[in-house]
Amino acid sequence: MTKKFRQPQGVSDALTRQCYAKNKIERQLLDCFARYGYNQIDTPVLEYGDLYSAGAGKVNMNKLFKLTDYDGSLLVLRPDMTMPISRIVSTKIPEGKYKFCYRGKMFRFSQGEGMREFSQVGIELMGASGVSFDAEVVSLAVAALLEAGLEDFIIDVGHVGFFKGLLGSLNLKDSERKELAELVESKNSIGEQLFAKSVGLSAESQEIILKMPMLFGGDEVFAEAKKYCVNDEMKNAVEDLEKLNAILNAQGYDRYVSYDLSLVGEMSYYSGIVFKGMCEQVGSSILSGGRYDHLCDSFDRDIPSVGFAIGSDRLLQALAGAGKMPVKNARDVAVGCSEDCVAEALAFVTELVGEGKYVVNLSVCKAGDVEKYAKENSTKQAYYIDGKGKRQIL
Repeated sequence: MTKKFRQPQGVSDALTRQCYAKNKIERQLLDCFARYGYNQIDTPVLEYGDLYSAGAGKVNMNKLFKLTDYDGSLLVLRPDMTMPISRIVSTKIPEGKYKFCYRGKMFRFSQGEGMREFSQVGIELMGASGVSFDAEVVSLAVAALLEAGLEDFIIDVGHVGFFKGLLGSLNLKDSERKELAELVESKNSIGEQLFAKSVGLSAESQEIILKMPMLFGGDEVFAEAKKYCVNDEMKNAVEDLEKLNAILNAQGYDRYVSYDLSLVGEMSYYSGIVFKGMCEQVGSSILSGGRYDHLCDSFDRDIPSVGFAIGSDRLLQALAGAGKMPVKNARDVAVGCSEDCVAEALAFVTELVGEGKYVVNLSVCKAGDVEKYAKENSTKQAYYIDGKGKRQIL
């Protein structure tokens, strides 16, 4: 009886064409990052659970795949690359400014239809703070998506300082702050109204909260947002976005960038700008990032950082929807042979490969099989080797 095997939920196989397209896109992105001075780095898939259980990088451990080491220590499959890279920079590298890029598999537990195993390509700019570095990273996000062949996309940029400044003026519990953040980012106006009444916010505070989901668009957002700043933290956030916008506009990237003051992200994680890349072909973000200056605090190091990650699979989905999926080139040569000429055929294949050609060795077969394969697969040339010698049949 044939056994039937099922895949675990949230994982998928990648067949030949998808592997080719994914590898090509990821290599293009890494090459793009390298040209901008970012050096590739890699980290283990396994990390100690402690890395993700405390500090600014704390995550819900129920969302991680966990296993026990031989000594009883808790291990996890990495859910991202930012924390492991922060570990490396904090514990193994002297102080300074570093630019890293990476590619790899990430793992997060999901009970719904979300992917549990997914690939990311991204960058981290460690040891640098200020709008100029934020602009460098957002610019690189735009350049990377363009390099991959995507044209119809928008990078939405926000700043957590705007919302944190507002929270600083409100007397709310931690649980209420989290609830309000979720309502603001989801642009749930009805929920915001009910929340404001339930916690007894002033009319002025209610007005600001209800206005936040509408503070999105082009640079006209800044003047409107300044009307609702109640402290310096909120003003500074808007001014940072204005400076960022000026730099991006000077590069001609204004068509790819918009601003959204309701984009607050995970406030305990992010400390400044936050951004995400969106396109019509994919229902969720294909890129996300921001500034996270306090991730290295757990290692007693002050290392301001900013970066982003691109979801490789979502980017491929976007490219496929735009009709720009990378297609594997046809082989240059197909070679077949009779049973008594295998050695000669292998030698010929090796010779062709040494010349830089891409070759498929069909080995023992009929001459007609080689010709048929070549025609069906758009192969440029075809050869057959038998007792009569080597002859080109296409």
